[in-house]
Amino acid sequence: MNTEISRLRQEHVNFRKLLDLLEEQLDLFHRGESPNYQLMTDILHYMINYPDRFHHPREDAIFACLVKRNSGTAQSVEELARQHHVIAESGARLHENLENTINGALMPRQMIEAPGLLYVTYYRRHMEKEENDLFGLAEQLLRDDDWEQVNTGARLEPDPIFGAGVEDRYCALCGHVSKMNGGVS
Repeated sequence: MNTEISRLRQEHVNFRKLLDLLEEQLDLFHRGESPNYQLMTDILHYMINYPDRFHHPREDAIFACLVKRNSGTAQSVEELARQHHVIAESGARLHENLENTINGALMPRQMIEAPGLLYVTYYRRHMEKEENDLFGLAEQLLRDDDWEQVNTGARLEPDPIFGAGVEDRYCALCGHVSKMNGGVS
């Protein structure tokens, strides 16, 4: 059932596009220029409402099956599950800080720039670890009944940016992604 791993890998490609866009905005911020706060907020809104709610739980289900097939993966799986929580919490805090800024709150630069760069860096490393350490093993070791269990328990929702249709909230963000290398997948 390599289609599930292929889907996760493609979603990672899409997430990297958004992280690249977020990093570009944070670089503007760092240089003292004006970033597009709404764009940054839309990126974080997506990241906390799609990957954190649908993508990561699917990975967690796959990794739980993987531990049953290979107990040697337990430590890596536990670490990645912990990282899913850290990503969700840090993304929610950053999103809240950006929303507050848009709504007129004066915030020190460090409340956005440092957590934003940490979020981008941490998220990228997290995806690399999943891809390098566990995705290939899952493709090799999981059986049809494991994939059936994963798919039975997984909540599949259409991707609101990279799916068949773009939600209204993300139209501007989608336009920015389309201008990047490769556009929307």
